[in-house]
Amino acid sequence: MNGTPLTRICSNKDLPSLSKVYDWIAEDKEFANKIINARKIAAQTYLDRMIEELDTADNRSIAVVREKLHHYRWMASKLIGIYGDKQEIKQDTNITIQWSSEDDNIKNVTNSVSTDAANTVSHTSRGS
Repeated sequence: MNGTPLTRICSNKDLPSLSKVYDWIAEDKEFANKIINARKIAAQTYLDRMIEELDTADNRSIAVVREKLHHYRWMASKLIGIYGDKQEIKQDTNITIQWSSEDDNIKNVTNSVSTDAANTVSHTSRGS
């Protein structure tokens, strides 16, 4: 596991072709999971390479290093969730709507029979 791309591995005539590997991925869920895991490890390898690239960068190579780092970060964000740009926030919100009438009885519309009814509030005012 040294971060060699699958396309490069499959270009060796002694190894299965890329299309054959993709067939195996489609047919075998366990193999597909192993490929995903290998790609996550490869992304981590690329992140380690980023540190090395930054440590050895000089004024002449900084533009090339910057492009490599951009690509490595992008790939890591797609393969390793913790490095992704988006964070998923799950929210469970319960809203209670209450009001009091003239006789100070509290009315609660939260537990209505219909979800649509719970989300609709109407107000009727009495004439004086």
